[in-house]
Amino acid sequence: MSDPSQGHDQTPPSEAPETAPTAANPSTPRHRTHPITPLVSGWKIVVGVVAVLTAQNIASLLEDFTLTRALIGLGILAVAVVLAIGISALSWRFTTYAVDAEGVSIHSGFLSRSRQYAPRARIESVSVERPLFARLLGLAKVRVEVAGGGDSYLDIEYIRSAEAEQLRGTILDVAAGRTAGDAPGAGTPAPAEGLSPDATASATAASDTAASDSIAPDGSTAGEAPVDESATSTARRLDDLLHDGVTEGELIAQIPTGRLVRSLLRDMSFIGGVVASIVGVVVAISLAIWQEGISPAILLALLPAAIAVPKYVLGRIEASWGFVSRFSPQGLRMRRGLANTRTDAIAAGRIQQLELRRPLLWRGPGWTAASVTVAGIEDDDENGAQDVLPVGTREELGATLGHLLTPLGTEDDLATVEHLLTAPAREIEGLRTPVRAFWIARRTEVVVLLPGALVHRTGVLTRALHIVPRDRIQQLSLDDGPLNRRLGLLDLVIGGAGDSLTLTDLPREGALELHAQLVTDARTRRRLSDRGQWPHPVLSAAVAERASTLEEER
Repeated sequence: MSDPSQGHDQTPPSEAPETAPTAANPSTPRHRTHPITPLVSGWKIVVGVVAVLTAQNIASLLEDFTLTRALIGLGILAVAVVLAIGISALSWRFTTYAVDAEGVSIHSGFLSRSRQYAPRARIESVSVERPLFARLLGLAKVRVEVAGGGDSYLDIEYIRSAEAEQLRGTILDVAAGRTAGDAPGAGTPAPAEGLSPDATASATAASDTAASDSIAPDGSTAGEAPVDESATSTARRLDDLLHDGVTEGELIAQIPTGRLVRSLLRDMSFIGGVVASIVGVVVAISLAIWQEGISPAILLALLPAAIAVPKYVLGRIEASWGFVSRFSPQGLRMRRGLANTRTDAIAAGRIQQLELRRPLLWRGPGWTAASVTVAGIEDDDENGAQDVLPVGTREELGATLGHLLTPLGTEDDLATVEHLLTAPAREIEGLRTPVRAFWIARRTEVVVLLPGALVHRTGVLTRALHIVPRDRIQQLSLDDGPLNRRLGLLDLVIGGAGDSLTLTDLPREGALELHAQLVTDARTRRRLSDRGQWPHPVLSAAVAERASTLEEER
């Protein structure tokens, strides 16, 4: 029993072309990435090959080691480096990209030509990633996420960091339907997100005028002590470096390092993972030494196991280090990372699902982690774009939800979310399994239907909320097996763009009633094909209204 609704990303009728574009405009100028891209890409091939060969032959290499063989190996390695860089250079020579009013295209291949194309109507987000080696060289990768499957993205790698930020703004302008003349041009400082260059210039001029009126002859502002301009400039440059230019827009959340460390120490799943990893490494090393004895070959073979725990810990720290999120009418922009940094942007109104997580030891300070599901973004990395708030306070959670989540339809949405996270599940009114034998599920799981969203509360030590806006539901199905019929239960599967949510062991009558209500939602609430008419977060609309007011005043 199912009732699919209309698709998620539909081009508005006023903008839909008669036929989907199949090729970029031939007159659009094409560009190549930075000339040293082959160097950045080629070393990955060499390191991968060397790592595989070394891991498989480490024992024999150490036993048969001689100076002659070492020199031969270094010579082979040098040839492999030259070949890898040469292949990468050949690939770079035949790879070009272009951005026009219809979307983004990449042409590549020298033996077999291929073409990737992202129509502007399908562009979901644009991120800028800076791996460590590329970052040291001042380069960055631009990733264009497209609505579709898990690998539906285009990578433009590598270009200068400043050009990457400018290209990101240009692609977002194209996706929003703005003309090329409105986008930041080469050599022109990029305006604040969501504002036109003229509006930004007017606002900057107004602020400069206001500032000049209050500056004293000695350079200090009226009524204040002189300011050390060099120190202020240095601090501003340091802030720009640490946050990779994510300094414009309304500040939503910024995670201090101390809170990040304390949150990891309070996360039982993280501590349990570290302890289990340490025990596993110790057991593996002990067994290997017991069977083979201590030798350089054994120690080198066990090196990957020995670094597993530090890698896991540093990976979790890297996922949230330096996290900062800011909001503009274009959406929520996030920066994170220590050695490898990335910036992502998620547009308001694109959220399909939202998950809130609060471990047991986070309940005291009231910290919450938030992640989202967006059509076209299926990033399983720990520091992926889906993680919109790694560990936030109540205020930061409220600001994040207010800018990303459509209204829940209650008198106080934030208070409702807080109640669903903190209250015992048995005190929350909703659907839960009627079978007394499922005593854990009866005390931890509950389904609540709010005017604007469906909420599923789960978890024993770590409480979690899965929030699905009712206007984002695309498919519904009821699973009715022999055991379910015997116990009077039904499973309800809720499908959306990019993910699905399964509600298990619901009472039969309640599940049928809930299914009927959600079917009505899927048939009526999703008929608005124009994205501009879809419900948007309240705070998101307020920011857009302020930008519009500024534009009108200009």
